[in-house]
Amino acid sequence: MAVLCVTVLVSTASDVRAEEYELEEILEHARQYAPLLTELQAGEDFARARQSRADRARWPRLTAESLLAPVPADADPTRLDENIDEITAFNLGPYFRQTVRLVVPIYTFGRISTAQELAELGVDVAALESTEAMHEHLLRTRQAYFGRQLSRAFSEVLDEGVDLVKDTLREMEEDRAFGEADFSTDDLRRLQVFDAELDAMILDNRRLRDLSEAALAYLTDLDRPIEVPPLDPERADEPLADLATYQEIARVHRPEIQQLEHGVEARRLEERLAKREFYPNFFFAADFGFGWSTESPALQPVCRRLDPAQPCVEDETLFARPYSNPFDTLSFGIAVGMRWQFDFGQRRGRLQESRAQRTQIEAQRERALGGLKLEIEQAWREAYDARERMDIEQRRFDIARRWRNQYGLQAELGREDQNMRDLIDPLSEFYDARVSYLEAAHNYLVARAELAQKVGVEELSAVDDLIQH
Repeated sequence: MAVLCVTVLVSTASDVRAEEYELEEILEHARQYAPLLTELQAGEDFARARQSRADRARWPRLTAESLLAPVPADADPTRLDENIDEITAFNLGPYFRQTVRLVVPIYTFGRISTAQELAELGVDVAALESTEAMHEHLLRTRQAYFGRQLSRAFSEVLDEGVDLVKDTLREMEEDRAFGEADFSTDDLRRLQVFDAELDAMILDNRRLRDLSEAALAYLTDLDRPIEVPPLDPERADEPLADLATYQEIARVHRPEIQQLEHGVEARRLEERLAKREFYPNFFFAADFGFGWSTESPALQPVCRRLDPAQPCVEDETLFARPYSNPFDTLSFGIAVGMRWQFDFGQRRGRLQESRAQRTQIEAQRERALGGLKLEIEQAWREAYDARERMDIEQRRFDIARRWRNQYGLQAELGREDQNMRDLIDPLSEFYDARVSYLEAAHNYLVARAELAQKVGVEELSAVDDLIQH
């Protein structure tokens, strides 16, 4: 494979020193583009966090509740009127209540294991999304790089043409001004039109240069001027594999197809999970609680009877503490429980939704596989035609160069034994053919990069390694 280099100008206080970078080194800068890496890393971290939650679904769940409330002081718990009197008189005290519950799942009919499989798929999908985003970023970097190369090559061609044409045009205009012209007005106008065309091409090329430089600076995050060598069509001519090879590799390496395969598996797991919702959950639970207050209930009157069948003796009033103090409590218990929700209508609806989503994504996968062949064929055809176009433009350029050389235009224009029209036509065709040849080479490089993205690899040279393995 041809080695492409880019030159980066490093400005110092005293001079400007150039450093050369190979294309792979520039792509490495693009791979280290901080905002993109942060975005992709965040997506993968999110997926791994969900996987971590799923892996810890069997861990005990501890729930604690603390309560601080006012309670009436010295009031009869059985007498609401006395409690209200104490409260309205602000005869209150603090009451603290603490409860703790520990729940451990025992058997969930596959809910937890299914959720873990879904989380693992989520991690794989996040990695595929990162790969897809990076391929897109590198494709844009290559497009900007090839555009800058084309601009540099155009600059050399146009500078050569401008020097040649403008010098001749200036001499012709001077000869005409002094009455020494030995050419017709039509010849002068033809050369002036050609000069205007060159100026328009320079303007377009300046826009291409500025935009490609800005794109490279953004995509690589380099804070220095970027210069590249001119595009060399001969080094851009690389062979293509056959269409069937690219289509077969794309079925395995295209990130979007792999995402759809994972999506089908995810919908299948979600359908299984929806079925499991019809079954109960078995769990182990442990409860602990205590309550405490600075206040106590009022003493309670004691009824003393000489005989159980006789009324209370009222000659002496006795009081005792309540049998149970609701402000001071302590409790502990363990149990095995079952939680079962009987909203079968809602659960049946969720199951039907999961089945419909699975059917939908399976159909999407089949459509994507069918459309993939067409998409690869379109990209391959564009690259193939671009390569053929480059050969055609090369032949045209060789013919135009021989035509130009036929009239001795290698050094300068304007010989007395030549007609001006015979000079301008081959010169114009030479520069037009040269520009078209460069554009064809650039289009082929871009088409190869786009085909590589459609196949699911960073560059087409990787396809040869995949074929060998």
